[in-house]
Amino acid sequence: MQLYKSIRKIQLTIVKAFLFLTVLSINLSAADSIGNIVEFKGDASLTREAGAELVIEQKQIPQVQMNDTAETENGRIKIEFLDEAELSLTENTRVYIDRVYYDPDPSKSKMAMRMAMGTARFASGRLGMVNQNNIDIQTPTASIAVRGTDFTTTIDELGRSLVVLLPDAYGNPSGVIEVSNLGGTVTLDEAYAATMVSTLDSPPTPRVQLSNITPAMIDNMFIVSPPQEVQEAIDEELADDAEQDQGLLDIDFLEFNELEYDALEEDALEFTELDIDYLDVDFLTDLLDVVEELIKTTASLDDRAISGTSLGAQIKGASFGLNADSQYNVFEQDGNIVFYRNVQGTIRIVLAVDSSVKIDTEVEGYSGIIDLNGGNDSTIIIKQGG
Repeated sequence: MQLYKSIRKIQLTIVKAFLFLTVLSINLSAADSIGNIVEFKGDASLTREAGAELVIEQKQIPQVQMNDTAETENGRIKIEFLDEAELSLTENTRVYIDRVYYDPDPSKSKMAMRMAMGTARFASGRLGMVNQNNIDIQTPTASIAVRGTDFTTTIDELGRSLVVLLPDAYGNPSGVIEVSNLGGTVTLDEAYAATMVSTLDSPPTPRVQLSNITPAMIDNMFIVSPPQEVQEAIDEELADDAEQDQGLLDIDFLEFNELEYDALEEDALEFTELDIDYLDVDFLTDLLDVVEELIKTTASLDDRAISGTSLGAQIKGASFGLNADSQYNVFEQDGNIVFYRNVQGTIRIVLAVDSSVKIDTEVEGYSGIIDLNGGNDSTIIIKQGG
């Protein structure tokens, strides 16, 4: 009888141990989850490391695991990680979640992601489970060092990366981020400060300040696929670069004939009112191109003479021709400088070439100042809409 009780006790111990190991294995399986999809609409999916694709739909909302690829088509998703960090993807966006590891010691926790395409917004966690120095965000052309921050990245089909620092709930900078690559580093520490990185070895552009913009506008303004005309211009530029790389032996010197050169054709380079394309007005453009234009026009354009005439003027904030950021067409007419804009109403300002005038424009989609010859004599204030 005593022997039976001993055997029975051993059996019960084995059963308890088996049940404990079973429960432990379930907990370990659940621990694979590093976050949840808290918002979604439209077409989106998660792809596991092994290749399985999980479509996100109301009846099946998969948990997020390490090494997942989050991707949207005509849809959006928002992921909340265990430390309450948030990752939001707009349409046509792809992000690789390379590594998210939580340790009781935050200095040993890791978070690494690669923003591959489209527009994604990242807000670092509020629970302090990951040391900020251990958050690694990569784009095809840059690395982003996070210091407690809310920011967006947009990557177009050429791999150009636009990074914008967003404000906190009170309108103040949400933190500081450093955008770096082989060409250098730019620090963003003001709300809506932005920089763009075109290639791995070209330095990030100098910081520019976006105005009259909100996070919601950023989500809706970014168009990853450029218009056909823009794509054709890009392809043409790449083709020109390829031709310039040809070797000396590839040059056909018989192609050049100085007698065919007509110096009068240089006047065709002059921008006049006849060159204005009145249909070329679009504020839902690729914001990457708008920021690139801002970088060009915020620098002083000293002695920018109009080709084919002796007219010269100093302009800051715009250049001759169509300015993509402000939609102002700037051209010379009868010895004057004309600023023409036709977006939800017409603005036409005619100034003498030697005028010193400041044009302060605040309209939907643009807020900025253009200085003609220093802008010391008078100021023209234009407010339109809203």
